[in-house]
Amino acid sequence: MNKNFVLSTHRLATLLLTSLLALGAHAEFNANIEFDNTYLNQNRGVSQGGRVELNAIGKFSNDKFVAGKASYLAKRDGSAAVDDMWVQLGSSTADIKLGRFEAADLFPVPRDALVLYANGDGQSSVYRANALRGRFGNASNGQGYFHAAATVNFSKEFSAELGLVETKAVDTKGFRPALTYASGPLTIKVGAEAIKWGTTARTETGIGLSAAYDISGIKPILSVATVKDATGNKQQTYGLIVDTSFGATVGYIHGNTALAAGDYKTDTFYAAYTMPLFDIKGASITFAASASKGGGTNTSKDESGGKVRINYAF
Repeated sequence: MNKNFVLSTHRLATLLLTSLLALGAHAEFNANIEFDNTYLNQNRGVSQGGRVELNAIGKFSNDKFVAGKASYLAKRDGSAAVDDMWVQLGSSTADIKLGRFEAADLFPVPRDALVLYANGDGQSSVYRANALRGRFGNASNGQGYFHAAATVNFSKEFSAELGLVETKAVDTKGFRPALTYASGPLTIKVGAEAIKWGTTARTETGIGLSAAYDISGIKPILSVATVKDATGNKQQTYGLIVDTSFGATVGYIHGNTALAAGDYKTDTFYAAYTMPLFDIKGASITFAASASKGGGTNTSKDESGGKVRINYAF
């Protein structure tokens, strides 16, 4: 990551939180450590990764509010990075968020500690209507992407979000409207993406839809996403995932990339289980496994693996 970007985000976040404190805002600092031990069939061995995440959160509110968050990562390989870094202002009716963040998830994959895709052929892919969702870094020339999301809450159950993304560096731009309805056990999200990739002048239009229903702690999630470019190339993805309140998740995701050369298909299965670690508050361990296979004209090698993730919030 560009060091000047890290330093500038640090100064901006520090200034934001200092200003909030001066206004009498409530500031919160928390941290967590996460370590992954992963085995993948292609690498034929075990690797280890991890990071410590430090979060600084501030909010000032009366009838209106200003909020900000900065998340810093110290990684196992010795590098440092920024995860979230945003400012948000508005009211309970409408607000706008600016910076580095993730917008509404139109194809949720809960407990995704390890989800593999057999896409090594360079042609097939799995589209989840999240290309413009967020956490953008810098463009190739070092300029940062502009990312904003405006949200209007029409009621406690229904809200609309409009995201805008642009950088003059490579003339990439797009907008992403999304609607969310959440009432009791039912949650429905639907949205679209319109993207112009400046590096290739290629345009894409995508749609995503997900529906989830919680049945006594067992929540099936059905998702579908499709995208098409100006030349007629098309990608479709379907997902059926069952998440539970007791820590287990299983899922199946099917992707199909339709090109002139044929249909590049990808079938992925994953499962994960999270349980408390030694009954220590904030400590958990997750066991995850995934397998993926190509079909049709997809000649990618099969992918499979397992992961043990340890997380401790302190």
